[in-house]
Amino acid sequence: MPREIVILCSEPPTGAALIEAGAAVDPDLGLRTLRGGAVHEICRTTPEADLAVLSVNQPLQVDAASEVVRLLPEVAGAATARWWLEASAPWGALGETGVAIAYELAARLGGTCLVQDGQ
Repeated sequence: MPREIVILCSEPPTGAALIEAGAAVDPDLGLRTLRGGAVHEICRTTPEADLAVLSVNQPLQVDAASEVVRLLPEVAGAATARWWLEASAPWGALGETGVAIAYELAARLGGTCLVQDGQ
């Protein structure tokens, strides 16, 4: 199972912000889009395959900030979140790169990133 990631932010994330966050962590990564744009993946390309380091689902607009606080009370800024972004990263070195991109994306969006490590 991959690590689950939630990014809460006040502005809607864009594809450009995702690409820029990925390039800030590792400029050799690429982007692919799956399921008609429902999922974007930052990938490391090898001769054998494209390996996803971070998979990002379409953002959801937050209608009730109180619901975000109820679901994630430990997250600073949950009460002011206007966008909820779910992502996942694999375990291991690939996943560490993905987590770094998630934190970078959250910082670029003025948001907060919560990584569920199962610890």
